[in-house]
Amino acid sequence: MTDDPDQQLIWQTTAISIAFSYPFLLDQLLAISALHMAICRPDARSSWHTRATELQSRALNGFNNLENQVDESNCVVVLLFSALVGSHLLGDRSRIHTLVSSSDYLDHLVSCVTLMRSVRSLVLTNHTPFLRRSPIRSLMMTRNPQSPYDGIPDECRHLIDLVKQSDLGPSSIEAYDAAIDRLFWLFDLTDVPNKVHDTPRSVFAWPVQLTDGYTSLLNQRRPEALIILAYYGVILHFYRKAWCIGDSGASLVRAIHAQIGSYWGRWLQWPMDMVASS
Repeated sequence: MTDDPDQQLIWQTTAISIAFSYPFLLDQLLAISALHMAICRPDARSSWHTRATELQSRALNGFNNLENQVDESNCVVVLLFSALVGSHLLGDRSRIHTLVSSSDYLDHLVSCVTLMRSVRSLVLTNHTPFLRRSPIRSLMMTRNPQSPYDGIPDECRHLIDLVKQSDLGPSSIEAYDAAIDRLFWLFDLTDVPNKVHDTPRSVFAWPVQLTDGYTSLLNQRRPEALIILAYYGVILHFYRKAWCIGDSGASLVRAIHAQIGSYWGRWLQWPMDMVASS
């Protein structure tokens, strides 16, 4: 999950210790472990995938009883659980391989992004100060680049023109500007495309920070929202060495390219070039 020693210790010890008091978290830890085994053991992939699905279904059923009762007594558990579920859904190749079209795959990835974004409403909006003092506080600690961002590919800056040149209302402009700002922040933080990562640390920070306005436009499959998501796909592509991400980034960019009209093609040229050449 991470290359940071303090964060590794959380997943290796703290999360497991907490999970013994919350069966749904324990089930999800076992589920993602089984999913990892499905990738590591191709000879037994089917049985491990089946076990992973069964465990996650049980975990989600258990979590549903807690979802509307998040407070300081359980927000740590919810944050850990949400991180694991997001990684699981993105990395579950058995589900992805049953999707027959680029539209189906796009629906799957948008669902993953929406789920990760729900962490904000469930936990971060009200409990961030507490989490920064909690036993998992190192998960909340990261470098925080400030605007104007230096480490951004020049091609990404054209997204600002995308919003300016589109016929949009004030609320849509605000939603897209916020999503682009957080995307620039993540490019600066991760040093993509200059660096390829082998753990998913930080890559899910963008979905978590999305606004309701942007996710609504994304669920409507608005072209501008999809184009912004494609640039996030480039970041995912540079995390392809992480087992739970793999080819998700390249598949996302290609799915968006297949869905969007030719009028918007020039905005997708750089994302397509990046996933094709690296």
